[in-house]
Amino acid sequence: MKLKANDTVHVSSVKADNLLTGEIFEVEDSIGEDLIKRKLATRVTDDAQIGAPAPAAANKGITPTRKKG
Repeated sequence: MKLKANDTVHVSSVKADNLLTGEIFEVEDSIGEDLIKRKLATRVTDDAQIGAPAPAAANKGITPTRKKG
């Protein structure tokens, strides 16, 4: 199950360090359900919830410069 941390939380089965607020991680369903029930995490169902930046639009107004010589 893919989750997003609602607060700083430590899940040793994910990593040794704390998971920070907003960090995405995966756990077994039973652990995930417990974290959701305790309001420590929220289920991530699609990439829109992850907060991944949208692809950058090409800026056609800027042209790269070349070194001469």
